[in-house]
Amino acid sequence: MPGTAQNIEDTLRSVRDDLNAALGRIDPAVFDFRRFPFSFMGKAARARFTILAGDALLLGRDRSARLASAAELTHTASLLHDDCIDRALYRRGLPTLNEKLGVNTAILVGDLIVSLALDFAASASQDLVQELVLAIRHMTEGALLEENAKGRKISAAEADRIVELKTGALFRWCALAACRLAGRPELLETCGRIGKDAGTAFQMIDDVLDFEGDAGACGKETLKDIKEGKFTLPLILALNDAAAGPKAEKLLSRMKTGPEADLSAAVELAGLVSSGGFSAQARRKASEKIKELFPLIDRLPGTEGAAALKTFLLTLGERTA
Repeated sequence: MPGTAQNIEDTLRSVRDDLNAALGRIDPAVFDFRRFPFSFMGKAARARFTILAGDALLLGRDRSARLASAAELTHTASLLHDDCIDRALYRRGLPTLNEKLGVNTAILVGDLIVSLALDFAASASQDLVQELVLAIRHMTEGALLEENAKGRKISAAEADRIVELKTGALFRWCALAACRLAGRPELLETCGRIGKDAGTAFQMIDDVLDFEGDAGACGKETLKDIKEGKFTLPLILALNDAAAGPKAEKLLSRMKTGPEADLSAAVELAGLVSSGGFSAQARRKASEKIKELFPLIDRLPGTEGAAALKTFLLTLGERTA
């Protein structure tokens, strides 16, 4: 039977235990997870979303937990790969795997974890595997589009496409998979939209936090996107503003031509984006996207689960870490 919002933490503990067990079963000669642990689940946003979407579809928690495990493993693999691309030293307060063991090992462990994610999806239903493969493909396409756009001013529409692929694709799979297991094919299109837009809004807030978040609370370095030449929505809004745009352009030029160690231009640009209200504007857009999903969520059969899902999505739009 579906659970309630009050006992979701119990289900999340079960998911975490399942993931620890799966990682612990890896042959230590291949990779010793107990010797070289790394952080996973973090805020568990994908797991929470999956479980609450399952509740709204009247899907039993034992089944939605399998989907949540697959989603979190897929996300973990993507983070391991991201850390290699970004040469990140820390993730959620712990040294990254690429910092401890090198890029080659981190990439290969990420690949291995993808296979575990597919195993979890198959254990829920073999039919879900191909859709997860497609979601992973879209995530990779989004990451490649983002990589190709580094250092280049892009439009808000281009940024939206990157976010929809990079983050929206996995949330979309979570909702679609829950819908399929719940036996509600008439709601597939609705659930796909809910998942895609929820994931997109989540990433939009993540991009805001790069400008205004606290590194310790966020679990990752702030100003990271700016320093890597990524044009996310808050920066695009600033660049498109008649008053702030020219100053933002000058600061970007300073970042490109100045010494790499000089972060003053990045800090000044972040201040411009934040004080000019552009990060707040991006946050409002994310919140609007979430609220536009409420009529769709109201179509789902589980009234209590639907209400809990809406509450959770609102917290995503308001989060500061």
